[in-house]
Amino acid sequence: MNSIKTPKDNIILVPTDFSTASDNALEHSVGIAELFDNQIMLLYVVEESIFKSIFGGSMEKALMMDTINNKLKEKAAEIQAKYPGIVVNTMVKEGKVYRQIIEVSQNLACDSVVMGFNGVNGVERFMGSTTTRVIKSSSVPVVIIKEIQSSINYKKIVLPIDLTKESRQKVDWAVHFAKKYGSEIHVITEIEQDEFLMNKVKASLKQVETILAKHEVNFVSKILNDQEYPEHFGKDIIQYSEEIDADLIMIMTQKEAGVSDYLRIGSFARHIIHNSRKTPVMALSPKEMAISYRATESFA
Repeated sequence: MNSIKTPKDNIILVPTDFSTASDNALEHSVGIAELFDNQIMLLYVVEESIFKSIFGGSMEKALMMDTINNKLKEKAAEIQAKYPGIVVNTMVKEGKVYRQIIEVSQNLACDSVVMGFNGVNGVERFMGSTTTRVIKSSSVPVVIIKEIQSSINYKKIVLPIDLTKESRQKVDWAVHFAKKYGSEIHVITEIEQDEFLMNKVKASLKQVETILAKHEVNFVSKILNDQEYPEHFGKDIIQYSEEIDADLIMIMTQKEAGVSDYLRIGSFARHIIHNSRKTPVMALSPKEMAISYRATESFA
């Protein structure tokens, strides 16, 4: 394996459990790495409880670790043979899965985390609480990839916005991606019955449109009405994304309650991640966004 380079080399962290979803995440990360000149860190986390309940001695533990390491290296070798310009390193850690993902991403100063998620049969390790905890705790973007293979070329990006400053900060990342991928940004928001709030929604939408136009990014903006989109914003976002066959949905990881009380990480983000059948979801942290636009320069 190639040696680990310094943080300035732009590392994408890819946790794996060797499931189809995590294999898709690895392939997806290659597409990003090729465009942004990243290297990839392939991570497997062994739960502490597994060692305690299954293995009685250090010999058995060492054997399992060797087996996992070899399987990771095989995966890395497959990717590097298929994509000669991609650097793939491997790592095995022991502990709580979400804690190790966060810790490794911080220690390596990773630009992003790309992880698989299977919302169909519920047996994969990177489901539910682990995914939610990662996106809540991560200070870098987390891209969630489904079991159904999706496009790695972000031509259509759905950008839901509300009245919060944090929500509008997603625009910086949308601009960055649009310039790299030649994307069309679909800016969507909900209709609001209260006239005062509706005026604020329109003003917020106009502000986003102005930014995108300034950067010469192609975009479509739409206020979702109750007739075509009668559900809560989370379901409406998925419906709209499926209608246009979107390649990526961008959301925030913290509370976005400007238009609806529904918009918070515990329900909004979880709903999008669990119910988007194939569209990757990029979860962005307001803390990361607050640093500066420089963050988008170094993402991958």
